[in-house]
Amino acid sequence: MKAQQRKSTAIAPRHPKPGWTTLFLFGMLVSQKTGRDIMPDVVMKSVHTEGVGFAPILRCYFDKCRIQQIIDDNVPLDPRRKVLSHGEACVAMITGILFQVLQLYRLCRFAFDTTVLSVILPHIAPHEYFDDRLADTLDAIYDYGIGNLEMPITREMIAQFDIDNHVCHNDPTSASVYGEYNNKTSEGIKITYGHSKKHRQDLKQFVWSLSVSSDSAFPLFQQAYNGNTADVNTYVEQWTRLVDLLDREDFLYVADSKLITKENMAHIHDHDGYFIAPAPMYESYKKAFFAALENHHQERLIPYKDQTNRGFEAPFSFSHNQKEYEFRMIILYDQGLASRKRNALHNRAEKTRQAFAELTPRLNAYQLKTRESIDKACNDILRKYQSAEFFTYTISNEPVVTYKNKKKGRPKNGEEPEKVEVITDHFSVALHFNETAFEEALYRCGYYPLITNKSQEDLSIEEAMMAHKHQYKPEHINRRAKSGFKLEPVYIHTPKRIEVYLFLFKIALQLVILIERTARKNLQARDKGLDNFMPNRKDVRNPRAENMLKAFEYVVRGHMQLPDGTSCGFVSELTPLQREILKILEVPDHFFSYDYLFDTS
Repeated sequence: MKAQQRKSTAIAPRHPKPGWTTLFLFGMLVSQKTGRDIMPDVVMKSVHTEGVGFAPILRCYFDKCRIQQIIDDNVPLDPRRKVLSHGEACVAMITGILFQVLQLYRLCRFAFDTTVLSVILPHIAPHEYFDDRLADTLDAIYDYGIGNLEMPITREMIAQFDIDNHVCHNDPTSASVYGEYNNKTSEGIKITYGHSKKHRQDLKQFVWSLSVSSDSAFPLFQQAYNGNTADVNTYVEQWTRLVDLLDREDFLYVADSKLITKENMAHIHDHDGYFIAPAPMYESYKKAFFAALENHHQERLIPYKDQTNRGFEAPFSFSHNQKEYEFRMIILYDQGLASRKRNALHNRAEKTRQAFAELTPRLNAYQLKTRESIDKACNDILRKYQSAEFFTYTISNEPVVTYKNKKKGRPKNGEEPEKVEVITDHFSVALHFNETAFEEALYRCGYYPLITNKSQEDLSIEEAMMAHKHQYKPEHINRRAKSGFKLEPVYIHTPKRIEVYLFLFKIALQLVILIERTARKNLQARDKGLDNFMPNRKDVRNPRAENMLKAFEYVVRGHMQLPDGTSCGFVSELTPLQREILKILEVPDHFFSYDYLFDTS
């Protein structure tokens, strides 16, 4: 951000004398027309520039969302704090997250080294962002209640940008941490060992559940849980939080298969809510799914992208707490899924055959001399490749009879040694393939069941399919949080402060999504994308926020010392692409003017 953008224009002279300005401009004009430099020798004694980057865009969106004002209106400030309010501290930390400054103690140095925070909060001196002050804000927000503050901020964003929330998705993830964490206090989540989705059982973790709207995957609500919390125990609480946030129960709640338990489904249904999720392949659900596949007679064609899917439905019922529930099981067929699953099924069968072929020459030696050890090895193969449904095996024993001398040592001359019979087990394994079961499994490939309590009049099969297919949105946001924005490792060691920091992290994700959503909405409205934006690409209609903001990387502000001792300030002249990006982001050009950015009066 410190690099200079070559083309710049002076737009805010502080106290220039008319004589010098007139002489300078007249000399430039005559020089261009005559080719001769008739100006007096003028030497600029110093030109100092500093990076501005995309900080004005962030300032615009902070102002639109009223983040600072909402926090300051709700979280009481210690009267001894005279300079930095809690809202300003949160804005600074959110900005640090977007610039990958994730340690609190580094934010003060970030404020000294760049002009980003001086653009967003021009009246705050860099030394005010020290880590103890920022930690005080985290503590104050935790004491006030994260949810109590999260709701008005998100509601303001929903109102300002007209976010559609009739379909909401939820997906929990685990975030690994490194080092020791202070779990001695009773406040906050417990950082502990649990089921790691990264398969890092050696690392402690916490569970982070994120709910998003189907409209552009806008983050609605987040909550942190103990590291050993099972996902199945988070869905009802997240649904309840969404009801409080949106002040409605009639939205469709979409989640993964761990939502489908009798307790979860009954709770949401009894409280006038709606849900849809894939059925887990436990025995009871599998039995109902297979029965529906065997007994259905007609399927409905569903156009999807460049292919045609199919679907039908069957009733699904269960009992819970002496009450009967009648729901819908919607069974969909996806061609792409069918192709992938059939290939996987053939691969599993072939690998099972190869494993048994490799086992044969190893029989009757070392650790495979007994029936029990061979039976265990065969079961391990079927378990590894999940093919016990298609293969059976028989272990046969054909003992080998040999003879040896009854007595040790060499027999006497002319004496025939007495022989004894020695029987040695000789096992073999025969693998049997159940072709009927395999063909039935091939037929079921591509079908998957969804369970919902919403009526057919309110949720068609096509709408159910699209709601489930959009479940990738919270998963995509979670991956983006971990990779692009470095959610892990977490550099804060106090659990309650981690919870507040995750709340600020969600606000940073909200701003990113709002930037992208605004750009795509305006590109769609004008039916023309961005040119000269990506290498070798024209008409880009789905620009990522990171790439749009990077286009402002070399925007600088500067000061020039004029010969008469006065100074002149300027901001880099924006390129046509930068102006076009500002237009689709609905950011006025004056946000990049010198007067607006650096006039602290």
